[in-house]
Amino acid sequence: MENSTIQMDSFQEKPKRPQLLTILCVLSYIWGAIVVLLLFLCIAFSGFIFEALNQIINGTSNFPSINSAQQDAIQTLLNMGEGKFSAIVAGAIIIYMTSILGVYKMWKLQKWGFYIYASINGLGIIYSIMGGSYFMPIISIVFIILYFRNIQYMK
Repeated sequence: MENSTIQMDSFQEKPKRPQLLTILCVLSYIWGAIVVLLLFLCIAFSGFIFEALNQIINGTSNFPSINSAQQDAIQTLLNMGEGKFSAIVAGAIIIYMTSILGVYKMWKLQKWGFYIYASINGLGIIYSIMGGSYFMPIISIVFIILYFRNIQYMK
């Protein structure tokens, strides 16, 4: 009988995803899924949202009184109308889904997933800072840096 040997060179092992990258991707999936779900709910219940906002502005709701800055913000949203509101929310869904695509590609150890994720979230950082928010941009920057530290494992 002949001894046959299996050459290990003929088998290509899949590269192993680092634990930190796995954790980052799972957290990003969870966050992305929550946000996309909430955005879909905003579209589904936009009529109810606008009705409640009208009641708040008119003072016919059981909500506590609001200050003038809050009234201005609600009035701006009401002036926008349901159609524009739904279009903006649909745009946000597309943006978040693109970010999730980037995370999926990084999960598959594809480097261009990082570029998609970093680009979309980089724009989100700029938008948030221009709007006066600083907490979420800091979280996004941390995630981009941590993903970047794992780029060496991606092709």
